[in-house]
Amino acid sequence: MQNENTKLKIVRLQDPSLCASCRFAAVANVEMEDGSSRRMLHCKRLDCDNWQTEDSADIPKQLFEAE
Repeated sequence: MQNENTKLKIVRLQDPSLCASCRFAAVANVEMEDGSSRRMLHCKRLDCDNWQTEDSADIPKQLFEAE
């Protein structure tokens, strides 16, 4: 995946197993502001009912790749 300047929002999932079969979900390697990297789900739907929206201090610096 090409690196792009994208505004990302981190949300907590109510049931992560639902994302495993969702056509809008992909796994991405994300670089955090502190230099560490984490594997996260990337959702292309943007309005999923499976989200618990709340503020988070862990903001991704850049998205490496989507699988």
